Amino acid sequence: MSSTVNAQGMDDALAALARLSGDLPARALADALNHTSNQIRQALRPEMAGVFDRPTPFTLNAVRVLFAKPNRPEAAVWVKDEKDGASKGLAPEDWVAPQVFGGPRAAKKSEMLLRARGILPAGMFVVPGAGAQLDAYGNMSRGQMTKILSGLRAGEGSAGSSSNASNSRRSAKKGHAKAYFVIRRGATPIGIVERRGKSTAMVLAFVRQPQYQRRLDFHGVAGRVAAANMETNINKAITDALNGRLPAGRRGR
Repeated sequence: MSSTVNAQGMDDALAALARLSGDLPARALADALNHTSNQIRQALRPEMAGVFDRPTPFTLNAVRVLFAKPNRPEAAVWVKDEKDGASKGLAPEDWVAPQVFGGPRAAKKSEMLLRARGILPAGMFVVPGAGAQLDAYGNMSRGQMTKILSGLRAGEGSAGSSSNASNSRRSAKKGHAKAYFVIRRGATPIGIVERRGKSTAMVLAFVRQPQYQRRLDFHGVAGRVAAANMETNINKAITDALNGRLPAGRRGR
């Protein structure tokens, strides 16, 4: 998911650029495009903070810029689409895009693991139950989710290892295998319960796939910021070019 940034339709500004000599027109345009793209990225951060409930820094920092170059007079502002260990098996684009376009929430890695184990029915998703431990951002505690997956033998280790509960003395001492079980209404699984001593609470509830409404005007913000700043940034780049102050780096200001 990305929004392109270019100088289409800005004939007067492009004509002024063309009066520069040598490679200055291309360098100045790239600088203006990159400065505008940085402004879009900065404007999207508070917009996302207002849309998401307690967004993590990982989410707010997921907006990236593909910078223009003198030989490529176009930049792009995009949401990170690579997965890594911090994103629960998803890329930031997977949970930002539904807020931009509307539509269903993508399955998290924990849901995929529970589904592969036959615990979570097809088409169902999980949400925190009354006994769930939430982090500062309102998300399920990673530590508790690891315990749940381990206890239900749905966990996933690395390099051939396993995080699942076993018959070892060490594993039995943790008690995860006996603590977590699936609760049903009749024959239908409705969630996962944790029982420790005399305390019993539902930690995960099974629900139908969550649907999102369009809430983040990603492309609208990008368009408005570009319209408000592009000409000014081109004029500034022309002035810098004439005075020998164009930034050397491709990222501009």
